Amino acid sequence: MARSVPVLVLVLALVLAGCNGFVSDDDTPTETVTPVAVPTDEPTPTPTPQLAPGLDETGVTDPVELGEAHAAVLDNRSFTVHSETTVRFANGSIYRHDERIGRFAANRSRYHVSSNGSGSVPIRNASWYSVEAWSDGSQVLTAQRIDGDTSYDTQRGLDGSPASVREGYNGFFRFEPGTGQAVYTVFGATETRFVGETRRNGDRFYQVTATDVTNPDAFADGGVEELRYPSLRALIAPTGLVREYRLDYTATLDGSGAPNETGRTVHVDRWVSYTDIGTTTVERPSWYDEAVANASTTTES
Repeated sequence: MARSVPVLVLVLALVLAGCNGFVSDDDTPTETVTPVAVPTDEPTPTPTPQLAPGLDETGVTDPVELGEAHAAVLDNRSFTVHSETTVRFANGSIYRHDERIGRFAANRSRYHVSSNGSGSVPIRNASWYSVEAWSDGSQVLTAQRIDGDTSYDTQRGLDGSPASVREGYNGFFRFEPGTGQAVYTVFGATETRFVGETRRNGDRFYQVTATDVTNPDAFADGGVEELRYPSLRALIAPTGLVREYRLDYTATLDGSGAPNETGRTVHVDRWVSYTDIGTTTVERPSWYDEAVANASTTTES
């Protein structure tokens, strides 16, 4: 039995060597497998779908892109723009109410614009006023009514000469109608949130509200300062058209409109809409004949 021990030891050694792998005659080791590295980078997020140019499900992301799309929808098309601004004192009485309507032909050279104002504090030294301008593409005629006085004239420029067609509607609107100026000014001063969809006459619109106002002064209208608590609500079409928007804010009268009211707190409500795109017609006003015959005259109503 003593002679069999070395043989048993040799057999066990060969068996164990087989479990660990053999080394070839040229001493070349077998290939070692390197573990594959586990990726540590975060997956690329899925882009938020765009609802309209410059608008996605988070809100308005690019005010300039939205403004350009808004202008592109109106380019070479007729449209009607309607705005109303109401300024109220804390007790609810109206300090100033102003309504402006502009009807523009596709080429913008034919138009009929109007501005009507009233309030508890006289505007233009009157309790109410109405100013209209009409252009046939070559001349601009105006009709102005202040309290009981009505006058007609050819629209004049600063130097007294007849105004150009473009100058004829300057001053009626804070931003030039049909451009993207109002859109990128308003939405560039706010951080917005998409809140849902709605329909108007079968057309789809996206609802947007302001979650924060980063530049309140962008909302300022004449005669007020120290804007506070501003809010914004808007309807935006998939094309980028800003169908309408409403601004509300509290402010302080700066005294430029009514010195005796300087420092009083007011609430401002401004609403703007664009309608009848491609279907607006510009009719000759009822006062056309009188304006032509009585330019630069004043009559008592």
